[in-house]
Amino acid sequence: MMSQSVFHAHYWRDCARLTTQKLCVMGVLMALQIILSRITAINLGNWLRISFGFLPNAIAGYLLGPIGGTLVAINPGLSVTAALGGFFYGLMLHKRPVTIWRTMACLLVVSLVCHFLLNTYFLAMAGFTAVSDGADYPAFVRELVRPIYGEGATMPAWISVCNRFIKQVVVYPVNVAMLLLMLRGVQRMPNAVTHL
Repeated sequence: MMSQSVFHAHYWRDCARLTTQKLCVMGVLMALQIILSRITAINLGNWLRISFGFLPNAIAGYLLGPIGGTLVAINPGLSVTAALGGFFYGLMLHKRPVTIWRTMACLLVVSLVCHFLLNTYFLAMAGFTAVSDGADYPAFVRELVRPIYGEGATMPAWISVCNRFIKQVVVYPVNVAMLLLMLRGVQRMPNAVTHL
């Protein structure tokens, strides 16, 4: 696999060239992203949800580069952060050797910038960070907050931010392991697939 600098014009021309084969792969990965993020997500209580929807986005970034990764990641909800995540996957993984350190660094950037900072900000703007009855929070959080804010009070946004941060910390090692396995599997595919 040839490694190219992201600062070279040839890299971006190659990424921007959309062939029929690339469009077909993008369509399949978009469908997989919807299926994995909507149907196979695992809910662990009311406040922790593990989704596998990032895997097709990361594979699109690996195979197609930042532009293809961005296009596959766009969905109706929180499109900006989803597209930015696809861009980061492409920027950091496309035409690069698959290593644990590169995978960890890529997922760290996506987890912090996209999932934690930007998604938290956009959810706060939409009014989804505080719940009036605390139903989305684990029982121990409700019990800790009740003496301070009273029964049925709106939970402050910092609790949502803490919950989102804890979720990112919990799912990070699982996501690294899954992505590393998937990328190594994709890397073993025939050249017709890996050299789009």
